[in-house]
Amino acid sequence: MPEWVKRAETVEGLAAQIGIDAAALTETVARFNVHADAGHDPDFGRGTSAYDHFYGDRLRSGTAVTLGAIREAPFYAVEISSGLLGTNGGPRTDGQARILGHDGAPIPGLLGAGNAIACPTGGIYAGAGGTLGPALTFGYIAGRTAALANA
Repeated sequence: MPEWVKRAETVEGLAAQIGIDAAALTETVARFNVHADAGHDPDFGRGTSAYDHFYGDRLRSGTAVTLGAIREAPFYAVEISSGLLGTNGGPRTDGQARILGHDGAPIPGLLGAGNAIACPTGGIYAGAGGTLGPALTFGYIAGRTAALANA
């Protein structure tokens, strides 16, 4: 097991390893279990999206594909830090990779692709490499658009 994965036989022991209040973690796990048993995650909505169902345990049904109670030892924890995976911001483009102005009309001669534009897949991220396909595709489209404009 990598050293960055913490493991303990009790929730309280896990809390001690990761430096958080044991009573608070125990309370959080108990609250989570009540909701998991009911098949509902009021905090994050886990188990309700098509994404969850695609990547979850397909042998289970409903929200149980990604939502289950935490009861059996050992218990594990890993530190998760915020990072940047791409962008959902940036200028909008049309189907020809032309950057659109505030009025929705293409700005002449301005094309975009990759993380420099608003994500063409919106709020969907299909997994590892999910930003590469749209970047390559929009780069290709932008190149063709530029070539045709100068032909």
